[in-house]
Amino acid sequence: MSTSAVTPPKRKYDILIWGATSFTGERLVEYLAANAPGDTRIAIGGRNQTKLEGVRARLSAKHLSVSSAIEAMDIVIGDSADAARMHEIASQTRVVASTVGPYARYGTNLVHACVDEMTDYCDITGEVPWVKQMHNELNGQAVNNNVHIASLCGFDCIPADLGCMMLAEHAREHFKKPLLHVKGSIVGIRTGFSGGTLATIGEQVSAEAKGVLSSLIASHMSLTGAGKQFQKRGMIHYDKTLQRWQTYWLMSSVNSATADWAGSVLEYGPDFEYEESMSTRGLIHAVAIALSLIYVAILAMFGFTFSALYALKIFPKPGEGPSESFIQSGFFSLRLEASTENHTFYGKVAGGSEPGYGETIKYLGESALCLAFDRDESFRPGVYPPSVIMGNALLRRLRNKDCVFKVSDEPIPSAKSSKKRV
Repeated sequence: MSTSAVTPPKRKYDILIWGATSFTGERLVEYLAANAPGDTRIAIGGRNQTKLEGVRARLSAKHLSVSSAIEAMDIVIGDSADAARMHEIASQTRVVASTVGPYARYGTNLVHACVDEMTDYCDITGEVPWVKQMHNELNGQAVNNNVHIASLCGFDCIPADLGCMMLAEHAREHFKKPLLHVKGSIVGIRTGFSGGTLATIGEQVSAEAKGVLSSLIASHMSLTGAGKQFQKRGMIHYDKTLQRWQTYWLMSSVNSATADWAGSVLEYGPDFEYEESMSTRGLIHAVAIALSLIYVAILAMFGFTFSALYALKIFPKPGEGPSESFIQSGFFSLRLEASTENHTFYGKVAGGSEPGYGETIKYLGESALCLAFDRDESFRPGVYPPSVIMGNALLRRLRNKDCVFKVSDEPIPSAKSSKKRV
């Protein structure tokens, strides 16, 4: 936790949306135009002046109620490969919100520039190895410069990250005990993918397909610490609390790594562990999903696979994404089962729009606003997950935007509606 001055630097802009021509970037422009305070100074940035002007004009015409806010957004041009230009850009704004992935390819120069220029930063990457690399390279300097670099601010990994933080605080306040273990289950979801997200997944999985196969096939929970009180769960298992068959959840390794990292920094409890799976309709459904994931992981070993899927229009290309109606009809629901030495209690994290874009944009937008306007002594400088940096300030913002984060002493049942089931 910072003990140094937290007064943000005086800059031309409060928030720069980096990658505003991407599918996600455009939605962030819309979100901040509608939800930022009226006097917020926002700029949009990327490589192509013409495309950025097109985004601004198109969104201004589409959203007449906030057209003046969109038209007032300046355009900032730069290339992520140009380190000097990234420094020039970072020096102009208090906060950068980046939607340009894969971040391991396009994000490093920008994060280095933000740390050097004392500019706060947030993004929606799920690339934990890259985030850990940035932490190893830059955390000391970020702490000295009182800079907050908050990656992982999308659907990967806000629900697990803030959900575990919420449960750890409940354990301390109500039971006076450390949190030892949290088991998460996606009990309902309707989601889609954009081309940019798939490109990121393709790059990560292609590089690490053998590891993905190993994690899919192997049991994904160790039996150390709190895990000893839980039966070892494999890729497919039956959850007695939920009374549903569980299988591997695609982003479980990302979310577990993030929650475990935050738990270590925030000292939830000794050997704290988070694990995550997905509920299914039954055993046959669980097996079918598991086999499908193994098949995808095998295909991803071959570099031409994603190119072929783009060419055949099976996957959307970068810059494309789901329709507005699909985004509004989406949802997700995550159930959490937490344990201390003597107590078991429960949590729920849920969202009422498509998680990859409806909820992710809300998470990223509120993270940017939180960094820009809520900074106080509780914010921890450095390169960390969002719970470590923003904590309850971000949690309050998301709850105020109808994001569900709740704790219960009793198991929280899955929704009865067919819409809410996997």
